[in-house]
Amino acid sequence: MIRGSDYFKLGLFVIGGVVLLFVVLFALGAGKLFQRTYQMETYINESVNGLEVGTAVKFRGVRVGSVSEIGFVAGKYGQQAAGYRYVYVLCTLDTDLFGTMGPHPAREQAEAEVARGLRARTISQGLTGQLFLGLDYVDPDQNPLLPIEWEPNSIYIPAAPSTLSKVEQAVLGISNTLTDLEKAELPEAVKSFRRFADSASTFLESTDSKGMGLKFSATLDQTHKLLARINVILADPAAETLLPQASQTLAGINKVVEQAGPDTVQLVRDSKEMVASLKVSAKALETVLANPETKRQLAEIPGALQQARETVAEVRSAAKRLNAVLGRVEQLTAAQQANVEGILEGARGLVDNLRELTGEAKRYPAGMLFGPPPDKSPLGGQ
Repeated sequence: MIRGSDYFKLGLFVIGGVVLLFVVLFALGAGKLFQRTYQMETYINESVNGLEVGTAVKFRGVRVGSVSEIGFVAGKYGQQAAGYRYVYVLCTLDTDLFGTMGPHPAREQAEAEVARGLRARTISQGLTGQLFLGLDYVDPDQNPLLPIEWEPNSIYIPAAPSTLSKVEQAVLGISNTLTDLEKAELPEAVKSFRRFADSASTFLESTDSKGMGLKFSATLDQTHKLLARINVILADPAAETLLPQASQTLAGINKVVEQAGPDTVQLVRDSKEMVASLKVSAKALETVLANPETKRQLAEIPGALQQARETVAEVRSAAKRLNAVLGRVEQLTAAQQANVEGILEGARGLVDNLRELTGEAKRYPAGMLFGPPPDKSPLGGQ
């Protein structure tokens, strides 16, 4: 028979066990309950088969969180991401990863790390096909950011192609190359190369190849002598100043060209206009030359030139005769100079007499016609 004290002890045992169980559960989960987490998201432009919710997120091999959501960007951002086929992956980081990398807040520091090449990519665990999300640094030039048109809600780390994706692309490239080689008739190319090799071998075994070898050897000797002379020239101390002087000369030429830039442009423009005018003139000249009337006139030019030559000859003959006449006149004038002077003197007196006679005729016209002039009356006479 159970006594009342036994029930009391049993009750205390049960209550103690329950309290102990809660204490153990609280001790195990208290850290996670009071631990602060950080949200990070990325967008992957390839298959994520094998990546599941709860998969580890590792930074350079160290676990820093887990995947908490997988979907598509169109389902997360709606119309802003319409047309994009990226896979949306949301991660929960257990530690303030980016806040410990620098003095800036986590989001700003994450942007700085992204600029340095931090990328997220899926990594396969062995041969099982299980994936985890790895964060590591890569060449930012070879792994550019995916284009997006929306503002991420969480810390955004761009994704880079996975190693498996790169292997698939490499295999696909090799396959395409082999396909192109098949299309390019590789066996025929190999046969052509064999024929070329046989022809080269035949030539090398012939006597001509020996002469060619001697010529090639002589060419090598001349080249060696030329290089020796060049070395001697370069060893001259004057050659050390040659390059600086050439550099200064080129700099001066460059400066002149830069200063003459506008004039050169104007000169080119004028040259273009002149060429265009020459083309128009040439076309007009071709039109004129193609005219039958022009051809007839050109055909008559030799006759006209002949007539011009004859006319010039006649003019020359007339000029000679004129010179002879002028010479004779000059001789005659020199011989009769005294007579001419007497004649001129007489002519001068005659002109004076005529002048007096004309004056008298003006004063006494009647006396000139009918008789002597009237007597002069005294001054003051009646």
